[in-house]
Amino acid sequence: MDLYVTHFGDNQLWRNNGDGTFSDVTQSSGATDRRWSHSAAFLDFDRDGWLDLFIVNYVDFRVANHKKCPDATGRAEYCGPNAYPPISDRLYRNRGDGTFENVSRRAGLVSEAAAGLGVVTADLDHNGLIDIYVANDAMQNHLWLNQGDGTFLNDALMRGVAVDNQGRAEASMGVDAGDIDGDGDDDLFMTHLREETNTLYINEGDAQFVERTVSAGLSAASLGLTGFGTAMLDYDNDGWLDLVVVNGEVRAIQTLVRAGHPFPYGQRNQLYRNEGGRFTEIRHGLPPNEDVSRGLSMGDLDNDGDIDLVVFNNSTPPQVLLNTVGNRNHWIGFRLTGIGGRDMYGAQVVVFRQDELPLWRRVRADASYLSANDPRVLVGLGDNTAIDAVEVLWPDGSRERWDTLAPDRYHTLEQGGGLAVNP
Repeated sequence: MDLYVTHFGDNQLWRNNGDGTFSDVTQSSGATDRRWSHSAAFLDFDRDGWLDLFIVNYVDFRVANHKKCPDATGRAEYCGPNAYPPISDRLYRNRGDGTFENVSRRAGLVSEAAAGLGVVTADLDHNGLIDIYVANDAMQNHLWLNQGDGTFLNDALMRGVAVDNQGRAEASMGVDAGDIDGDGDDDLFMTHLREETNTLYINEGDAQFVERTVSAGLSAASLGLTGFGTAMLDYDNDGWLDLVVVNGEVRAIQTLVRAGHPFPYGQRNQLYRNEGGRFTEIRHGLPPNEDVSRGLSMGDLDNDGDIDLVVFNNSTPPQVLLNTVGNRNHWIGFRLTGIGGRDMYGAQVVVFRQDELPLWRRVRADASYLSANDPRVLVGLGDNTAIDAVEVLWPDGSRERWDTLAPDRYHTLEQGGGLAVNP
């Protein structure tokens, strides 16, 4: 596993040497970006078997053009994104020889500039190609639909995911995609400022989205909180994807200012349980938090069959939150690999259960906010002690089936190791 790190300034690509050390191959690979980069994602957009790289950029801020942005009392505050010109995102194509080619202009990305923060990649229109969704700060979000010829079309406005249901661009920070309603396609969720509420877009098929924030019970609970990192995960392994949101203000909380707090931006974090398409906040589901949370990563840290969390905070240490309830239900986990052992980002897993709807999950490490996730797929089975079959849709379009996989353990599924299934 190699590592890409975004910066204010030169980004870095660290190649894993396989002996516990890394080498900085940024310059030799050509995968740098010297602007202010935020989130990034590896994806195989052209289905050639090599992982390409998408970089989300923010605004044209430099030390030389720094502006002062005081609040109403004259106290120094963070500047909003509109204080500086937005810049476009960047796409690098992996040549397969350790180097990358900047194909941003050819792909059509440079025509759209915005203050980007979060990114998630998924086949949102079910055509076998990986699409890219970018959460932009106080500007319309971007839905880059993969055209299959090396180009992308931003169709966010026509597909219903550029603005909220009032037609307003929101301060989108964190983002994730997953099958919230159990219908076999990926929906979108993103976090916003305290007065905007977070937003849930339900995919009604072929990347046609409808906002369902209020009806899903996710509107009022997010008012007054500013969300950053977020994740769709089945924390209790009941088969429904739940939501986690980590919060922290960008404008000083006056009650904390008056109390003399040295960093008056802290807020509590949130866990929402999915009860069949409608969510209930579990107020005591996460430990008490008064930090200023930003990033959120998820994965089974202790390999016990449930999803744990790592929360990254501004000016205080990270928090590791171990899940103590998920493995009370049954589960099955997968690592999907290609020849040579690479994690097959973009592959989709379908778990078939007797007399119940199939469960769709995908292999990914992206989403949230400035974070990366465990690429393994963990599927909650509730009280089911057996499954009928597992099918994998590989990024190159092929499909395979496994019929004898036991629950309550992890399985490595290598492309070519299953029974071929006709599309």
